[in-house]
Amino acid sequence: MILAFLLASAIIPSGARADDEDATVPAQQPNLVTQASAPLSNILQIRTQDSYVREFTGLHGQGNALTMAVTMPLPAYRLLPFPQLSLLTMPTAVTSPGGSMGLGDLRLLDIAVLEAGHGILWGIGPTLVFPTASQRAGGQGKWQLGPATAVAFTPERWLIGLLAQNPISFAGDHERNETNALFLQPFVTYQLGRGWFVRSQPQMVFNWKTGNQVLPVDLGVGRVFEVGRQYVSSFVEPFWNASADGPTPVYGFTFGVSLLYPNFWQRSQIGTEPRR
Repeated sequence: MILAFLLASAIIPSGARADDEDATVPAQQPNLVTQASAPLSNILQIRTQDSYVREFTGLHGQGNALTMAVTMPLPAYRLLPFPQLSLLTMPTAVTSPGGSMGLGDLRLLDIAVLEAGHGILWGIGPTLVFPTASQRAGGQGKWQLGPATAVAFTPERWLIGLLAQNPISFAGDHERNETNALFLQPFVTYQLGRGWFVRSQPQMVFNWKTGNQVLPVDLGVGRVFEVGRQYVSSFVEPFWNASADGPTPVYGFTFGVSLLYPNFWQRSQIGTEPRR
């Protein structure tokens, strides 16, 4: 719930500028809303996200996870002969149903992006998990490595895509269970105009070891706007879990605020339009 106040204070005052569309989404950045909503983005972003879970299946108590993440685009030829999109995620304050709080496991995702034509982008790369959790309940205690892939399509006002990751444990605490799970994140965003958008990004989990599944259903609303010269994106997204496999969240809310830097790689930024 830490970001709830920040989200409200960010969105509501910007309504005073609703009559000026250029003040909300700059004309020189027509794809800013799309990039702000994509799990992997071709603009630099610093994301803060807070997920509050009111109830768990098979557990008593509530949970909360405050996460910091950085999306870093790497233009072609910096490391590979094609663009890369990287996502570094650190749960900075994980509160378990038992009441303990600490750091979570660090996650790194790096996708090499290719153009399939007709406005379709796809990519492949590795996903890694580092056992950095400070409390047992905050992580899995395993070093993990696995494949990842993504595909995205942007027809007119839409962003439609899928991100898939399957980290597999190969080292770590011998007293902890081995891990092997598929993480599927379909994402859909529709631009309403003046920076407003609706989105859905359920993070599904299919555990190959236990057979348990997490199947959330969500729908959120957000806005991209300016604070001075700083571009900001914020959203709120309630979710409900359709699977009864425990222990998993039953329902909750996710709040997010991102700082956007579209000109960070101004001279070598990855283009969203097909190269000519």
